[in-house]
Amino acid sequence: MTTTLADQAVADFVQEWSTAEDQGDHRALDDLLAQDFTGVGPRGFVRSREEWLARYSTGTVRNTSFEVSDLRIRCYGETAVVVAAQTQQSVNGEADASGAFRFTLIVVRQDGRLQLAGLHLSPHAAPAGG
Repeated sequence: MTTTLADQAVADFVQEWSTAEDQGDHRALDDLLAQDFTGVGPRGFVRSREEWLARYSTGTVRNTSFEVSDLRIRCYGETAVVVAAQTQQSVNGEADASGAFRFTLIVVRQDGRLQLAGLHLSPHAAPAGG
């Protein structure tokens, strides 16, 4: 059994998570999120695993586009830290939630499989001089 996560396995996991977010698939996300998952949104709000899943199971959040790019993966044994860019076309209730963001994901191997333990979103800053 290997004791480190491979970059490709983490990249594949991030793609699986991104697809579930894009499709609002709370059942797939239920399998991907660690039991103690914590998500921090772009305005600083904190959501538990149950609150994160409820965004989709209740239909409050709806995406028409959710794209991840510029993955930067660092593996530390059974944990990986991923910093990437993300754009979305979304609504949260009746409010437009579209935008460009940077995020940090904490991916861990638990019980023999990869899970998302944490996520932190920040608004994507404009390039310097832009």
